[in-house]
Amino acid sequence: MLSYLFPILLIMGWGSTKYLVALGLIFYYDYNFGESLILAITSSMMGVVFFSYTRDALKMLWYRLFQPPQTVKVHFNWRTRFIVKVRRRFGLAGIALITPILLSIPVGSMMAMGLYNNKRKVFSYMFASITFWSVLFIGTYHALGIDITASIQQLFH
Repeated sequence: MLSYLFPILLIMGWGSTKYLVALGLIFYYDYNFGESLILAITSSMMGVVFFSYTRDALKMLWYRLFQPPQTVKVHFNWRTRFIVKVRRRFGLAGIALITPILLSIPVGSMMAMGLYNNKRKVFSYMFASITFWSVLFIGTYHALGIDITASIQQLFH
């Protein structure tokens, strides 16, 4: 019983923070298509809900532990420029679409909640995005035997 529970808890923990790591674990433990979809979507949405509701508390804790500097200098690189372009061009749908892959679940959900205060709208866009990426990755893995997450991780290393 415990041997079945540990991988699920591990996937749930990683899925709520790092989507691609959770997919890698799902593929490693070789779940079927339905189980893989349920694990990927559920774990990621747990992270979205958690970080959306605790955003203000985490922000206050961060400022209490680490006093913010009086002047903050913003550094622009390719990633921040890309995020600004996506937000200006596509709005919440764009942020939700790039969240699991580029931003990570905590950063994307807190950013979306900071820009759009409608929780129901943020949750539905994030759910649609996570479902899209899950069907794409898990579908190609099960149908074609191609592990896209391994290919993406090789691009960034």
